[in-house]
Amino acid sequence: MATQFRECHSLILKKIELRNFRNYARQSSVFSERVNIFSGANAQGKTNLLEAIYLLALGKSFRAGHDRELVRHDCQAFSVQGMLTGDVFPVQPSTITINSDGSRKKIFLNGTPLRKQTDLVGMAKVVLFAPEDLQIVKSAPSFRRQFLDIGLAQCSSIYRDDLYRYTAVLTQRNRFLKDQIGKRVDRNELAAWNDQLIKYANRVAAGRYHGLAILAPIASRYHAMVSNQREELHVSYKSALNPASKSSLEPAAETYGHALAAKLHELEYAELARGLTLAGPHRDDLMLTIPDQGELRVYASQGQSRTAALALKMALVELIKEMTGDYPLLLLDDVLSEFDNERKSALLETVMGITQTFITTTDPERFSDNPDCKMFRVEGGAIQE
Repeated sequence: MATQFRECHSLILKKIELRNFRNYARQSSVFSERVNIFSGANAQGKTNLLEAIYLLALGKSFRAGHDRELVRHDCQAFSVQGMLTGDVFPVQPSTITINSDGSRKKIFLNGTPLRKQTDLVGMAKVVLFAPEDLQIVKSAPSFRRQFLDIGLAQCSSIYRDDLYRYTAVLTQRNRFLKDQIGKRVDRNELAAWNDQLIKYANRVAAGRYHGLAILAPIASRYHAMVSNQREELHVSYKSALNPASKSSLEPAAETYGHALAAKLHELEYAELARGLTLAGPHRDDLMLTIPDQGELRVYASQGQSRTAALALKMALVELIKEMTGDYPLLLLDDVLSEFDNERKSALLETVMGITQTFITTTDPERFSDNPDCKMFRVEGGAIQE
């Protein structure tokens, strides 16, 4: 059955070229502006293709710890190039090129090198949904913070810079605290690091609260849709600094810096003993709850976890559209196999027609009669239409 496609997006990945990337020797593919389906057996290169698209958007892999893992076996370097159109680009179409020998990475926009990797973020926006994203619901707070931070970094260069500066100050403050163990504390330097930490912590928290105020009701709506109105998802910001954030978003952001200053004073001896910063945005969390049931992190079934993760990812798509005017590229990596038939249908009905979408699957028959889908076959590091 054909999906009604809404022409409401401006960001399009028209073409990709891969050289010695993962199991691809040389590959050039032209994509549909609508839905692109990549079928094939496992370990043929489907996820590698999505990884290359993700790399074009964020300058890093979603699964490799080091660029060397991306270089094809027995090769010296890889190259990924994408041809894109979109309002954010200076010329139409524009090309993003990423070259790396595994130790040094160079990123180019229309042949001109970018000064740093973060300059790339926010151009070709992307949202990835993969089976591993169940960790957003069930695993440590760092997965939920990363989920929100990656989304917001693509929406706002201000947030991206504030997060970068907060992380840098946090690293330096931790180094200072560790260096003070067993010594007489340099109170002036400690106060200086506290001031810097509080300054950027307040900005990061404000950005998160603002983004979450947009994302939370959208996630709740998508969750109700996918669960067939059976459950309602609540998303709130969880911080030891501000219990009020459970029911109020913006007021909590305004008082975050003051609360952190008081907390740092309270934790001073513990931090000096451990050589570690024990409070701040790097310790905060997103709380996912179903009324009358509690936190999903604690009790959620596999089905509930998948539904919540899907709702969060689709809400992130809408958040990026709301904050930037552009829908992101949507990457779905073999997620259909993780859902029952009811949730599969809800997922496809939800995502198809919103934005340019890339789906990997071992079951292409579901899409074969849909005119909005362009079908590709992936086998042994080669993509054929």
